[in-house]
Amino acid sequence: MRDKEGYLVTGPDLGRGDTLPANWPLNREPYYLETNMPGVFAAGDVRHCSIKRLASAVGEGAMTVAFVNRYLARG
Repeated sequence: MRDKEGYLVTGPDLGRGDTLPANWPLNREPYYLETNMPGVFAAGDVRHCSIKRLASAVGEGAMTVAFVNRYLARG
């Protein structure tokens, strides 16, 4: 899912208005950097509302590793 500027919407921003995308198949909310496709994560400048700084992208990339491990362990 993309915003009007074309950036990928992730995590809590997918559920704005208390509704998840119609194609969200899981019984949980998306992880923070997860896109509307379960198990697919986005970090850095491609992400909606990202700070657009290198250090932030590196930090989000590191966070993604933890979320991928969680996804693989629990779904």
